[in-house]
Amino acid sequence: MNIYIHPVLNEREVNYLTQQLPANATCHFNDGSNEFKRAKDADIAIGNIPTDWINDMPCLTTILLDSVGTDNFNGYDWPENRHITVCNLQGFFSAPVAEEIVANVLSIYRQLPTLQTAKALGAWEKDAIRFTKRLVGEADILILGYGSIGKQAAKLFEAFGATILCFDTTDMEVNGKAGLIEAVAHCDILISTIPATDTTHNLLDCEVFNKMRAGGMVVNVGRGQVVNEDDLVEKALADSTFTACLDVTKQEPLPTHSPLWTTPNIHLTQHTGGGCGNENTKKIDVYVKQIHRLFNGEPLQNCVSFERITMQ
Repeated sequence: MNIYIHPVLNEREVNYLTQQLPANATCHFNDGSNEFKRAKDADIAIGNIPTDWINDMPCLTTILLDSVGTDNFNGYDWPENRHITVCNLQGFFSAPVAEEIVANVLSIYRQLPTLQTAKALGAWEKDAIRFTKRLVGEADILILGYGSIGKQAAKLFEAFGATILCFDTTDMEVNGKAGLIEAVAHCDILISTIPATDTTHNLLDCEVFNKMRAGGMVVNVGRGQVVNEDDLVEKALADSTFTACLDVTKQEPLPTHSPLWTTPNIHLTQHTGGGCGNENTKKIDVYVKQIHRLFNGEPLQNCVSFERITMQ
């Protein structure tokens, strides 16, 4: 069985993967050149391969994504005469992204960026900063999208004593944007983990931002398409007490001319929220388990239904 690995791995990671695979598995690794010839005979493809390769991969039966999102497959017309199973990393990033959310909120509430600026200027601003700090335990937090990441973040924030509200995809379908606007009026912090769909495109705009309480904070770790970035910049420039922390943006890498870089109360973490030092090793553990399930004739886990998630 031929396995193509699209993510570029280092030598240690390559050895870690190959040592755990069945003896009759042959691996073909992407060396960074993204050459199709390495993938063309694969039965299993690991990673988010270009969709224009799929029709020319006659043996391909399984794609094991290295993400939760399926963005690069949106709108793809799957071959009708073949069955290709696609599995994502559902739940894989819950812990690191939830910690990233908490880190962002704590950073802002405890005024760490302001203190870093004071340090860079050599300015002792103790009392000017001390009495502007806030407690996360006193915050009302609205989580938009209550999947595995949202639930893990809620668990962490509840340990601080924060009040957690949620507005999930069902609430969005039933109550729409009007329901969201009503909900944000009662929150200090809005955390978005909701998928990008036709319904959620540019969902978070001035209409939403302006309904939040004074000193409101928005954290987006879901999809950049959910935030109207022009409106976000407008709100941030007009209200110095408003803060946004974005792990995702509409365009990545973010263009150098984007005002998101220069707006002081907008903070960027450059889609690193799911990261950790052994991220690839942990992913390999998932791939190995899936491949062994295939070899043993067992059903795969986290299979994606593209009919269900169209436009995510």
